Amino acid sequence: MHLLLVSATKFEVIDLVSAAENHSLNHNRTNLKWLISGIGQLQTTWAIQKSIEIQRPDLIIQCGIGGASQENEIGEVFAIRSDKLADLGLMENQGFSDIYQIGLSDPEEFPFTGGKLVNPYVNLLQWSGLRQLDGETVNEIKSADLPGFKRNPSLVVESMEGAALHYVGLMEKIPFLQLRAISNLTGDRDKNRWKIKEAIKALHDTLVLLIQKLEKADETLFRI
Repeated sequence: MHLLLVSATKFEVIDLVSAAENHSLNHNRTNLKWLISGIGQLQTTWAIQKSIEIQRPDLIIQCGIGGASQENEIGEVFAIRSDKLADLGLMENQGFSDIYQIGLSDPEEFPFTGGKLVNPYVNLLQWSGLRQLDGETVNEIKSADLPGFKRNPSLVVESMEGAALHYVGLMEKIPFLQLRAISNLTGDRDKNRWKIKEAIKALHDTLVLLIQKLEKADETLFRI
């Protein structure tokens, strides 16, 4: 099985890369390929698309850290069941409206469902054994002390690349899984309160377990 592991930056997965290279990570049946996509939607979309054109994977796992809208989620790893372009739209005095609210796009036009990029591989999500949350992909990270800042009242995970994975995976019909380890509260720009090392350690441990589980996985895992 060909597995493409995608991360925006190398520091988020450096320990796993080292484990694979020195053969301390068991992946005899799993052919691993690493892709450091760069930060943001444009870089990630291009990097994934280019990689799958060279060698089409059986599974893409995107892994990285992110922010959560509730503090008690910091340090946990989540499987993202849907993602969306959270800041694509129009900002006016009365607030933000997305491209669906202002009538520029159909929220049900494939690959979107209700304006979200939903991961249809429910068996894969359940197999991960992780709690599932919705994701939001942003271009701009806002600080909680900015005038008018409002934290999302629902529990979501914020990143700058997640929607790119979901979009390419859905369009190309390649099974995918987005994993996010929570390092901070969205809106909190004081990095002294961030738990980056703890989040990366949790992400590493989760990836090791999942890669080992893939050694025994069968094809039903990748069916919709």
